[in-house]
Amino acid sequence: MRKVDLLDELRSEIGVVSDKCADQVNDLYQFVCESLQKKMPGYQWVSIYLVQDYAFVLRHDEGERILPQSIPFGEGLISVAAARGSMVRERLSGRVEVYMPFYRGHHLIGVLVVIAKRANVIDEEDVSLFMELASLFETKVEKYNS
Repeated sequence: MRKVDLLDELRSEIGVVSDKCADQVNDLYQFVCESLQKKMPGYQWVSIYLVQDYAFVLRHDEGERILPQSIPFGEGLISVAAARGSMVRERLSGRVEVYMPFYRGHHLIGVLVVIAKRANVIDEEDVSLFMELASLFETKVEKYNS
């Protein structure tokens, strides 16, 4: 199956689950982590960190855990993404790490983290999906907290 077709299939599945999640955004987070890690063979680890007090705390993940359970504000690329308010993609030790923050209004809610085994695994098609997921999370959080 071509990558673009696989990503479209993922979009469709995530959309269906999103519609069924009612007010359980955590179920959506977990489904996204599971689906991305299982269906995208090059993804080593997929996780969602949520803001809690003065740290990013791991809430959901699938795959080989790379980062710690809790990351204090100001540390690591996750904080760079949060401070910039946009995606950060870095090549480190032969792999690529992507950090995609999502917000409720101007308030940071969390960060989607995807780490791939090889630097060339994540391309612009993947990034487009990550941006759509961040937007979906923002919409769901806004809907359930309004």
